[in-house]
Amino acid sequence: MEKGRTVKLKISDKVKNIISTVAPTLGAALGGPLGGLAGNVISAALGGGDVEKILLEQKPETLLALRAAEQEFELKLQELGVERERIAMADRASAREMAKVDMRAQIWLSVLFVGGYFTIFLAVASGMIEPAPSQQRTIDVLLGMLATSIPGVMAFWFGSTSGSAAKSAMLANSKPVDG
Repeated sequence: MEKGRTVKLKISDKVKNIISTVAPTLGAALGGPLGGLAGNVISAALGGGDVEKILLEQKPETLLALRAAEQEFELKLQELGVERERIAMADRASAREMAKVDMRAQIWLSVLFVGGYFTIFLAVASGMIEPAPSQQRTIDVLLGMLATSIPGVMAFWFGSTSGSAAKSAMLANSKPVDG
């Protein structure tokens, strides 16, 4: 790859999903004004080959290289003085664009997921369903997995604030007040 040349990645939604899962900052940047820089970083990390083919193979070393590229990308953003919030803003803007299309499938899936979770939870909690002792652990794991996914469904519809993440980081780094 020539120095200064921007790579324009033409990749499928499946590959974009892989990138967004392994390297969320790069994934968010691909669709925005920093897409060219993100494309350069991804292409360089994967040896400049066919990004689509390489990522669809999902080899561990490839995914590790993509994760390392994410860290390199974040360093480049810091060098350029670009704030992560701008990328998050672009991600929110793309979510708003998505909301302009027919959202019935997302609505039904969300209603089924949340409704199904509470139906199973209430049925088990009220004793309407009494799993066999050999199935109790499976039911507990299932309810735990579903419960941890509820915030994701809520964040999809109501958003997630970077202020909440900043608050959590501040609390984690704070020292108790001597009383």
